[in-house]
Amino acid sequence: MHKVILLSILVCGLSIPAGAEEITAIKADRVDTITSGLIENGIIVIKDGRITAIGNDIEIPETAEIIDVSDKTIFPGLVNPSSRIGLSSPPGGGTSSKPHLRVADELYPHQDVYKHVLRRGFTTIGLVPGRGGGSGFIIFSGSMISFGSSGGGIAGQGAIIRPVGRKPEEMIVIKSGLLMINFQANDRTKNVIKSALDSAKSKTSSTDPKVQPLINALQGKIPTFINCEGPGDILHLLKLLEPYKQMKVVLNADSEQYRVADKLAKKKIPVILTPQIDFEPFTRNRINVPKMLADAGIKIAFMPKSDSIYAHEDFLREVAELVKAGLDKEIAKKAITINPAQMLAVDYRLGSLEVGKDANLLVLNGDLLDIGTKIEMVMIEGKVVHKAP
Repeated sequence: MHKVILLSILVCGLSIPAGAEEITAIKADRVDTITSGLIENGIIVIKDGRITAIGNDIEIPETAEIIDVSDKTIFPGLVNPSSRIGLSSPPGGGTSSKPHLRVADELYPHQDVYKHVLRRGFTTIGLVPGRGGGSGFIIFSGSMISFGSSGGGIAGQGAIIRPVGRKPEEMIVIKSGLLMINFQANDRTKNVIKSALDSAKSKTSSTDPKVQPLINALQGKIPTFINCEGPGDILHLLKLLEPYKQMKVVLNADSEQYRVADKLAKKKIPVILTPQIDFEPFTRNRINVPKMLADAGIKIAFMPKSDSIYAHEDFLREVAELVKAGLDKEIAKKAITINPAQMLAVDYRLGSLEVGKDANLLVLNGDLLDIGTKIEMVMIEGKVVHKAP
């Protein structure tokens, strides 16, 4: 006999303990898969934290615990591709090379900020090194290079985390999977970057912890995130990267990147940006940069404007405003789920609701981007980690 649990009596837990095999089936009015369309009267079957079946005409295992949210919508958990939320400030400046340092060493689980992030629907976070040095990671994978006048060089390794857990190892999903560069178009910075990459280019592997992250990035085994300000700097960056064909580059730039959208589209470089309407420089003309980039054929992903709680609270409203201003709604939804997961190279298990992927999902009382919609429940790997009062 199935055990049926209503949303109103679910008890949330903020840890994901290991245990015996667990099977859960969730019934919903609609399931927004992101990659395979909308499923009406949808059912999701979860076994040991992974989705094993999804559809509207599937058999529910006899031993499954059923969560009945048949008047609700289910949406994938949100993915923030670039953040330092909950981390300490980076150490001092200078242009240097520190690929052996790790953001994961800065992680401290017992912070209320992670509870706030969960309430806003974020189930995966890419934690990155600071611009002044230090290291980076994804709160669900990463290795990061950082360059810039306020502190530069190779900042260290990053990771991917889930914002829940009592110990760092419970939060971290992948420790090393992202290389990040803070780029400026001056000779000193460019020489440091080129020297670091060239030193690793001829190697296939290394026991040196300062070299292996560079090798992984050059071979395309991990993505390379690059902070870059201004269209002029982007042109310098593209020239610098020409010899390194296998690198999987993701750009994090300012609002003027639309001026070189054709160049980025030609190179198939995806872009991370904040969800906001900007003003065209030296004018009062409002421009929807995410729409302009998407229209040019560039894959986009959104991150909150800052690491503050308030920025996370405003995030979905700001994305909705971009849709109201002309950004395609489906593109907007992908920009907060599957696109950032692809940029972090974790789309094989995150970013959409598909068989084989982690059961990271949100239960909503409406469409995610409709003003007034409430996130009523958050699941990570099939465990309820937040339930609205």
